[in-house]
Amino acid sequence: MFGNSMNIHRPAFRRLVILVLGTLLSFPAFAAVERTGPLSASGVSPEMKQAVEDKGYHVTLDDGWTADFWFARALATSSNAAAGALYPDLANGEFVGVVTFPKGASDFRGQAISAGTYTLRYQYIPQDANHMGVSPNPDFLLATPVASDSTPADNIPLKRLVTLSAKAAGTGHPAVFALAPPGQPGSISKDSDGMTVFTVAVPTASGKPDTLGIVVKGQATQ
Repeated sequence: MFGNSMNIHRPAFRRLVILVLGTLLSFPAFAAVERTGPLSASGVSPEMKQAVEDKGYHVTLDDGWTADFWFARALATSSNAAAGALYPDLANGEFVGVVTFPKGASDFRGQAISAGTYTLRYQYIPQDANHMGVSPNPDFLLATPVASDSTPADNIPLKRLVTLSAKAAGTGHPAVFALAPPGQPGSISKDSDGMTVFTVAVPTASGKPDTLGIVVKGQATQ
């Protein structure tokens, strides 16, 4: 009886196996964060290489998008007293890290960022009439081509930072990556707005790491 039952249902069983295998083979890889070696991209100044940690982070999303991050050896934290700031201990124009996009990227405005290496600097953008509703938080990282930013010790003024960052997008607007509430350090998660957030703990001059949440996938609604 058992043998006959198996024979009767074998074609359906085969179809089920093929369907399951096909689904597994086509299913995208899981998002992951791995540690990598030192920053070695071409065009990076010796000062920049010295300013970041010896190990970086290789981030892979479930659609195959990748990026490599290296963060500052020590963020110079202070209190900027900016209204509504998610990270009030970071200073405007402060160097936060370096990122390489092997396949390019899209910033929070939806602008295309070419494959390459960029510095990341913090900037508080007030929620005024020009920016209201762009992001739930006023904290951003502005990306600049690494060849245009070789002095990590300097805090770059807003006007100059916007001009330099616009080179990354090739438009009149800076290349911006939103900051969000952090999750578990070294992880990828989705926040309540559906944004994909990479969380990392970055050393500070005070000795207590600052945990940052960086939106790596997701765009402004306006």
